[in-house]
Amino acid sequence: MLVYYLVFSVVLFALNFARGVRVDLVFFFLPAVVLLDYYIVLGLPGSSFAGRVALFVQKADSLLNFRKTFEEETKGKLIDSENLKNLEQVVASLESRLRKPAEIQRKLYLFSIYVAPLFPMAVMLSSILLQRRTELYAGLFSYGASLIIVILARRAFRTLENTIEKLNNEIRKAIEDISYN
Repeated sequence: MLVYYLVFSVVLFALNFARGVRVDLVFFFLPAVVLLDYYIVLGLPGSSFAGRVALFVQKADSLLNFRKTFEEETKGKLIDSENLKNLEQVVASLESRLRKPAEIQRKLYLFSIYVAPLFPMAVMLSSILLQRRTELYAGLFSYGASLIIVILARRAFRTLENTIEKLNNEIRKAIEDISYN
């Protein structure tokens, strides 16, 4: 994925020096925004966020850890078998209901990752190929749009993580409520 973003940055940088094209100096440093997009959406290498995103991008189910929470919290506790069975069914139902939305979220996240650098590239290419000059406002808007896309994608991922954490806390609370010790 880093190579994808690096290629876009290099091409955008090279477009700044295309022969016969008048380019504003502002565009000299803007290809670095594409690399910033990469680090916003995928996290810094080695960070916990980068690890969670990598797992999520590979498999959306990696976030759905309700069964694990259920098993950890019920271990060693005295719980009525009827209540335990009912709660286990609720946990299984919850996990199966969230599997499809998590997969959709994963696909949207991947789409955002791939689309973000296309905005500056499309605007710069069309400006240079059609007009032989770059449009300052269109170029700035395209870089801004790429930033907005990755920020919204990251925010959506964090919202999904927070929702799953809240549901895990509700499972913990329910187990505490039905346990005897």
